[in-house]
Amino acid sequence: MFRDLHTWENKMKILWIDDEIDLLKPFIYLLQKEGYDVQTATSGEDGVKLANSEAFDLIFLDEIMPGVDGLEVLRKIKSENSQQLVVMVTKSEEEDLMTQAYGGWVDDYITKPFSLNQLLSVLNRTLKRRSIIEEKMAEDYSTQLRAIVEPKNYKDWIEYYRNMVSWDTRMLEFGGKDLKTIHEEKKRDGNAGFAKYIESEYASYLKGRGPILSHQIFPQIAFPSMKEGPICFMIFDSMRLDQYMKLVPFLKDYYEVTTEYYFSVLPTATPYSRNAMFAGLLPLEIVQQYPQYWTYEEKGQNRYERELFTEQLRRHKLNLSFSFYKLASISEIEKSVEKIKGESTDIVIVVINFFDMLIHSIPGRGDMKGILDDERVLLNILAYWFPISPIFELFRNLTKKDRRIILTTDHGFIRVRRPTIIYGGREISPNLRYKYGPALRVDKKNALLLNNPGDICLPSEDPSVRFAIAKEDYYFIYPTKPTEYEREFKYTFQHGGISTEEMILPLGIMKPR
Repeated sequence: MFRDLHTWENKMKILWIDDEIDLLKPFIYLLQKEGYDVQTATSGEDGVKLANSEAFDLIFLDEIMPGVDGLEVLRKIKSENSQQLVVMVTKSEEEDLMTQAYGGWVDDYITKPFSLNQLLSVLNRTLKRRSIIEEKMAEDYSTQLRAIVEPKNYKDWIEYYRNMVSWDTRMLEFGGKDLKTIHEEKKRDGNAGFAKYIESEYASYLKGRGPILSHQIFPQIAFPSMKEGPICFMIFDSMRLDQYMKLVPFLKDYYEVTTEYYFSVLPTATPYSRNAMFAGLLPLEIVQQYPQYWTYEEKGQNRYERELFTEQLRRHKLNLSFSFYKLASISEIEKSVEKIKGESTDIVIVVINFFDMLIHSIPGRGDMKGILDDERVLLNILAYWFPISPIFELFRNLTKKDRRIILTTDHGFIRVRRPTIIYGGREISPNLRYKYGPALRVDKKNALLLNNPGDICLPSEDPSVRFAIAKEDYYFIYPTKPTEYEREFKYTFQHGGISTEEMILPLGIMKPR
């Protein structure tokens, strides 16, 4: 149950939103003396931004403020995070009136003027509710764990991963340290099972006995949807399902959103997954049919996407016009919004360097490793950044064109934790989650080792080339200076391997409201 403040390992964080914050300084000072970490905002807009960018145990919100009033601020905060605890600070003592006005949105009230004892009383009462919620979460999680059966097919794995992401979201603000540790262990166990499943079944996927794969998205999803009119096909590079789920509530104000799922081809990296998507072919098939559009050089491996898509249209005998945008920075998006909105082609393709833009949106970014030690920070930053970004403005502008949008990604990513040594010659590719080169050797418990890459439709420049694809949260290090490599790359975000986070991806089909 509720513990005394001083028994908590970390200070409990409070956000106080009030346009007359100077008048509250004595209370803020006393709360800080009691051990609370108190941050303040003097406007509703600033309060919403803070609430969306940081995690707070409790928010005090003034009912009446100039500009955006307390009720609107309350709705915005709760719409983003329904489990955020909010105490409304009001001048009305009529409880029935308060209940009618705020319904289930607010967690408690305190009436001005109030004393320190009254303030501490409402704090204890509201935070005790948090403790009860966390206890109930632990019970629900335990019950669900007992009910989960090991996934048997790709549909089971999609449902399993969706469930894990749902719990990730619930644990952004609630859930004790022990519960979060159990959840992380459950996810690691799940990825171990998923790796075994993919190693067993992936070859059959390539023969059409499985989920939609990267190279099947246009013929099975995009092209059939064009019976209802032109589309905008939008790819956010390196976006995970949890990030997509953070974006959907913002987009639902403007679009009816239906979500489907597909699996990335292996390796889960742009040169393979995105080339396959635009070609409508597996990587080996691209090399066999269009060798001029494949390069083994490390740079520019996706330089022929426009040409590959042209060939895909030709093979399907589709007389469709298309425009193609690759946007690598915020300034490029800002310059392109009006042009994209004015396009009259049948298909508008927009590729956005999403993950890099998100990372570059972080103020300062000095200690990136420290900032990203907790993946929840990344989701909180996304929730703050996306609605004020030009990407969101692009979505809003496209509603005026009555053009359906298909939003997806080429692959996800995972935070790597465990190194595994890989051996081979000098000419080994530099990627941390997949490698190719002659005479590769690696522990097969930690990686899928392919003596013949063609077995899973991967091209190789030379018959001596092998492929190694990391499983779970492993990453490759070399036997020379292993400690140095481990220290440099441990806990970084990487892609290219076999995990639910990298392979199971959303396809959002959006119709303007």
